[in-house]
Amino acid sequence: MVITRVLVAGCGDIGASIATNWAEKGAHVSAVRRTGTDFPEGVSGITADLTNISPSQLPDVDLIYLIMTPQGRTEQAYRSAYVDTAKALESRYAKEDQKSTPKLIFVSSTSVYGENQGEWIDESSIAKPQKDTAKCLLQAEQILSDAFGACSARCSGIYGPGRYRLIEKVKSATEWGVNSWTNRIHRDDVVSGLMLLGERLLDGAAQENKTSPLPHVILTDDTPVSIWEVKLWIASRIGATVNAGDGCDFIPQSGKRIQANYLKECGWMLTYPSYVLGYEQLLLEKGEVVR
Repeated sequence: MVITRVLVAGCGDIGASIATNWAEKGAHVSAVRRTGTDFPEGVSGITADLTNISPSQLPDVDLIYLIMTPQGRTEQAYRSAYVDTAKALESRYAKEDQKSTPKLIFVSSTSVYGENQGEWIDESSIAKPQKDTAKCLLQAEQILSDAFGACSARCSGIYGPGRYRLIEKVKSATEWGVNSWTNRIHRDDVVSGLMLLGERLLDGAAQENKTSPLPHVILTDDTPVSIWEVKLWIASRIGATVNAGDGCDFIPQSGKRIQANYLKECGWMLTYPSYVLGYEQLLLEKGEVVR
């Protein structure tokens, strides 16, 4: 029996869950994190910065997940987190014969789509980033695509346990600002989508059929929605003040509406298809009194 070898480069919240799931499947899992030594049970941990790690510290593997978090929202922070780490993995693993190169999934962002007038976006849409940070993401995607034939998993706004910023903002009763279209995905659904992608990349038979992984896929829930609608729902559940100004801008003035098609064709089932299910659980987790 051949044991699958997996490297999770970036063992934070989502990376730790990916590592745990593969370990439970019997894979040999290694994981890298920049600081700390808290790794899931059954996972070989490496504490190092990928941009200056010794190649000998990185094991030979069949599948790599690159899941980085920038140390800020500046272009330089994104370049360091994404472009530089992409180049480091290319240097260690990429081979002339791509068949002998590990499969790689890069966790990217739907920010690479620069549309901002309410347009509908799916995997067939061309990425035309407007922000410098998003341009760094697309550059990293290209490096990894050229070196590994990588699949970039473009996630919309990730929310879930411990991520209470929007709830706190609604509770603060500060003015809501301009309305816009928003897209989000629960972290549990990110994990399940990334697991499915990994399984398909490792499945040689899947490469021959119409649902084989694309160069990029989208991970988002089924409910593109205006930010005011989400805030109004949260406010109604916890009895917070609705502060939408004069309310005359209820129609979203910006943003985009995103659909995830590929993974659904592969049988991906969302646990949280809308913000209602996800934020209901977050409110209970946070101890809010819901109505």
